[in-house]
Amino acid sequence: MKIAVITDSGTGWSEEQAKEKGLFYLPLQVKCGDEEFLDGIDITVSELYERLRNGEMPTTSMPPLGRVEALFAQLKEEGYEYVIAVPLSAGISSTASMIEAAAKRAELPISVIDPYTTVNTQGYLAVCARELAEQGVEPQEIERRLKASVESGNTLLVPDDLMHLKRGGRLTPLAATLGSMLKIKPILQLNVGTGGKVDVLDKVRTMSKALARMVEVAREDGFVPGEYELRLLDSEGGDSVEQLRCLLEETFAGCTIERSTICPVIAAHTGLGVVAIQYQKKVEGIA
Repeated sequence: MKIAVITDSGTGWSEEQAKEKGLFYLPLQVKCGDEEFLDGIDITVSELYERLRNGEMPTTSMPPLGRVEALFAQLKEEGYEYVIAVPLSAGISSTASMIEAAAKRAELPISVIDPYTTVNTQGYLAVCARELAEQGVEPQEIERRLKASVESGNTLLVPDDLMHLKRGGRLTPLAATLGSMLKIKPILQLNVGTGGKVDVLDKVRTMSKALARMVEVAREDGFVPGEYELRLLDSEGGDSVEQLRCLLEETFAGCTIERSTICPVIAAHTGLGVVAIQYQKKVEGIA
């Protein structure tokens, strides 16, 4: 069976990077003032970070409908018989429903895998789907294996700039102001339990305590080196990145830590100075 795997720019990849991995790609849209960009095509991480440093408040939206329709027309023309889509969490974007609707119009059967998060976890699942398809694994079995991995996953992040969240309407002005004055660090999470939406897990007084709490949560979740994927992400997180890396290595001896930056469509909402970790059980059948 000829299977196409689709993902979007929530992975943090450019269109070219996704193509190199054998994936079909949909760019989300980033709006800065009167300017609109296709994420992963005509705006880079460094360019978005520079705009954030200058005090801009970017907004994001789904991929252009025309691109989604054109992609499914291409898949039909190229003889694909099934589609597996791994978009960013439905809890923070309607991209999944847009893809499902386009597949229905194109009369292409589809499995949509909600990662209940985004960035590296999303990308990992998409690559695994492609590898399993190349192994000849049937779509329903691919879906089962990916969802099993999702169930074990978690994304934990600590934003440094509460005032950015305030300006974006994601915290009340009073909460943001008091939080900044008291140096409160909220630990946020995205996972199956939160429905893929950003939720507050805990609040502590210092960044050091926040980082230690993140590692403690990973341990409580049953993280085991070698059995889990582990990623350390940041948006110009400074010294906290190295501090968190050391804590992870001390707590989970022998763990392999993948490093990356937080992509534009996520950094637009969280601001700079964010440190995060993502982890989940490895997908069955993937080395």
